[in-house]
Amino acid sequence: MEKKKWSAFFGSFCIILIFAMLLLMVGWIGPAITSAASDKVPDKIRFGSAIALSGMNAMPADGMQVSVWKLWAEDTNAKGGILVPKYNKRIPVELVLYDDHSDIETSVKMFEKLILQDNVDFMLPPWGTAFILAAAPIAAKYQYPLIANTISMATLQEKLAHLPYLFVVLNQPPGVVKGTLDLMKELDMKSVAIFYVADQFGLEHWATIAPLIGMTDIKVPIFKAIPLGAPDLSILIKKTMSAKVDGVISFGYPDSTILWTKQMMALGYNPKFFFNGALTNTMDYRDMFGAAVVEGVIGMDAYNPKMAPPAGKKFYESYKKKWGKECNRGTEVFAYAALQFIEQAVEKVGDFDRPKIRDVIAKDTFNTVVGPMSFVDQYSTNLQADVGQWQKGEFEALMPKDKRTVKVEYPKPKWPSSK
Repeated sequence: MEKKKWSAFFGSFCIILIFAMLLLMVGWIGPAITSAASDKVPDKIRFGSAIALSGMNAMPADGMQVSVWKLWAEDTNAKGGILVPKYNKRIPVELVLYDDHSDIETSVKMFEKLILQDNVDFMLPPWGTAFILAAAPIAAKYQYPLIANTISMATLQEKLAHLPYLFVVLNQPPGVVKGTLDLMKELDMKSVAIFYVADQFGLEHWATIAPLIGMTDIKVPIFKAIPLGAPDLSILIKKTMSAKVDGVISFGYPDSTILWTKQMMALGYNPKFFFNGALTNTMDYRDMFGAAVVEGVIGMDAYNPKMAPPAGKKFYESYKKKWGKECNRGTEVFAYAALQFIEQAVEKVGDFDRPKIRDVIAKDTFNTVVGPMSFVDQYSTNLQADVGQWQKGEFEALMPKDKRTVKVEYPKPKWPSSK
């Protein structure tokens, strides 16, 4: 009897022991499987963005960012992708672009979707100051570095203190305004009419230039805000003609940049100095009117092939070959450089640890198509000229003087239709 009890006990014990060993094995194997899954080599590195593919911002967004990103992705994949030391191999890149329809609310929703639902590896910025400012807190919350080439505001430094994942590769209003004022003083201008769009971009430039021009001898008989999307500027142009000022400055968006040019030509108004707004430094602007028409027109942010190192010159050639047109002459090449910077930061960190990548961006120097690039207080140390001018079909650098590529053309030639 005792033998049977012992046999039953021993049998039960063996079953329990075997079951316990199985549980332990599952416990040991489970983490190994999970670890193996997390270490699986991804088939692509995904870069996402919610950006204007339609609407009023689509033209500048494509020229300044989207077309450049696509060229970078093609160039990067041609060499097998980004080298990721953790996997000891190159991994191809993929762009995941959603159309925000030039609407900020839509942009924010899609930006979050790309992070939370699509789980992209990296984010690229939307187009324009207001859109980037709306996206930057989300990028900071989820620790996604953003290197932006289309954000411009006088108080940006204060914002960056609370947006540690945002980096900037664009001239800011203080530099643009200083360069413009220094140029006007160099030309011994006596008077100017200043217009600015009644939106963040225009208000920032107005707030910067107003006190500074007040400390000069340049008279400003007209200093006026323009409603966003204003359909007609003819009354203002006629008023400016009557004021007989030496120059006109417009801090406006692409729609007003085009409208100022069209209606000035239609009314035969030829100021000696014409500083136009956003879009002025683009090939879209030049080709829309023709090189002869835009001759002498001044704008912000100038960078052209003659300013670039050999790698930059190759970029401009590759862009033209891919798209059948010349690249714009402002921040576009810096959008390409920004992606090269992220690429090299990934290689240095060894994987996709975004907080570590953010710290590398903040501290390191990498060679890019614009030469060595680094960041100090989240601003690039390598930037475009603040002010440029169309001359003989090229947007030449004027200010600061140490970046000047040609002699200033002043007064601006008359519009061809007014000769």
